Amino acid sequence: MGFKQKLQKILKERLTVEEIKLLPRGFQTLDKIMIIKLHPKLLNKKEIIAETCLEQLPYIKSVYLNQGKIKGQFREPENIRFLAGIEDPNVEHKEHGIIYRFNIEKIMFSKGNLFERKYLVSLVKKGETIVDMFAGIGYFSLSIGKHSQVSTIYSIELNPVSYEYLVQNIKINHLEEKIIPIHGNCKEEVMKLSKSGIQADRVIMGVFPAPKDYIKEALSLTKATGTYIHYEGVVDKDNDLVLYNEFLKIAEDIEYKIRLDSKRLIKSYGPGLYHIVYDIFVKKRINN
Repeated sequence: MGFKQKLQKILKERLTVEEIKLLPRGFQTLDKIMIIKLHPKLLNKKEIIAETCLEQLPYIKSVYLNQGKIKGQFREPENIRFLAGIEDPNVEHKEHGIIYRFNIEKIMFSKGNLFERKYLVSLVKKGETIVDMFAGIGYFSLSIGKHSQVSTIYSIELNPVSYEYLVQNIKINHLEEKIIPIHGNCKEEVMKLSKSGIQADRVIMGVFPAPKDYIKEALSLTKATGTYIHYEGVVDKDNDLVLYNEFLKIAEDIEYKIRLDSKRLIKSYGPGLYHIVYDIFVKKRINN
């Protein structure tokens, strides 16, 4: 019996027939926290539903309601509300041998990107130098540091809250010798790295919306032998090269050659829209 069917059976005496049909099909768990979304017509019964969830899943310590979207420059959860159990939004989510520590009311974490976090590790070669722009709490940096023979990862994050968790996560995963956290704006910090002589084998640009305004800075890290840039965003499924073509124009205008090695549709982002990642090889054009 599925989650929704169990709730329907238990709550059939406490909810109307219409409300029973509107119960959620599933939920997200982070550590011992359950996060649910409810139809607006169920909000007046949210506490009853949350308490029932706790009764049915003893390993869950608290239930939170997600009523909003991800907003603002720092991609923060808009409206996460405590409903039942122990009120503590701090989690230590374990995934792929990594511990991610964060506060669910302040930090966005997408479990749907698990494949991409694992896949990116498989691309990293021994001894690589990586620059992780928009590093967040270490979504990509931690996994690469843990599961590859990377030399150094420069992890840049502007949001002070995310940066604080990034530093903590580097420490609790014992990756201090591989990951260098940098607090600041990528436009400035990437250029500081470039001017100091840092050249990257791989640059990660993992942020929404697609960071078009940071492409030139990312290109400044290109090695003479070439660099891989992982660039992502949201596209229409029938026009999935639109962001790559945007990248191509900017790169060619400043004398870079680029090659699209692969592209991946990660997950649905809405009707007809998909989260996409491009693996792009870039190299400075040599004029004869």
